[in-house]
Amino acid sequence: MGEFDHEATITHTTEVLQRLGVSTQAGNLANAAAVGITQLVWRNGPIEDAHAGARGRRNQLHDGVMFARNTWVYHQALEAVTSNKPYALLELEDRLLDRHLVWPGTSRTLKQFGYGVLGELDKHTKRMINGLMGFQRRFTDEEFCTLAALNGLLGAEDHFGMPAWEPRVHAAMTRLRGQDAAFTERLKTRYDLDFTQWLDKAPPVVHTDLPEAERALLSAPYELGADELDWFAWNPVLTRDHL
Repeated sequence: MGEFDHEATITHTTEVLQRLGVSTQAGNLANAAAVGITQLVWRNGPIEDAHAGARGRRNQLHDGVMFARNTWVYHQALEAVTSNKPYALLELEDRLLDRHLVWPGTSRTLKQFGYGVLGELDKHTKRMINGLMGFQRRFTDEEFCTLAALNGLLGAEDHFGMPAWEPRVHAAMTRLRGQDAAFTERLKTRYDLDFTQWLDKAPPVVHTDLPEAERALLSAPYELGADELDWFAWNPVLTRDHL
């Protein structure tokens, strides 16, 4: 978050976002900003380092937990971005760093999942929030959201909260219903997986209430639960081109 030509950055970022279907006219710039804030403040920090290493295994910080947490953080970030409160970002900071709040979709807390990196998490989150507040004071709401969204353009263009997420979920539902022959063939040739056997390992909600699974994935994935999301995480069913 150093010095840069903010006018050129805002212009370029606006053009990129528009190609992704994001604009103030589309009414989803705040959503993209929430994705960017999630990436900056939470996802791409000490918690990801912990998740990727031995500490993550010890703390049971598996892919499903990360999926649930990241999508919950997105909702908190969106609330902060759209709030009229002058210190909404500080309220976001407090929520993210609450060591006793049970993470939605799980039965554990930051104190448990983040054991060993709690101090680093505090420093990282506070530093990123402080930087965002500086931008918020300096720029208009639209400019701030554009700059915040910039943080989500590398690797998060089709994450939850972005326009491309909805078609990903709809495609997944078609595949889970056995209506995508190309995907079924790809499972066999690329992953050596039989479709029926692969589907048998899906969480119960896929078998008993697929519309509910679709609803949750579109609106609040953490409501499915971290263990259920662990099956979806890095699963080819949610990829755009089933690669």
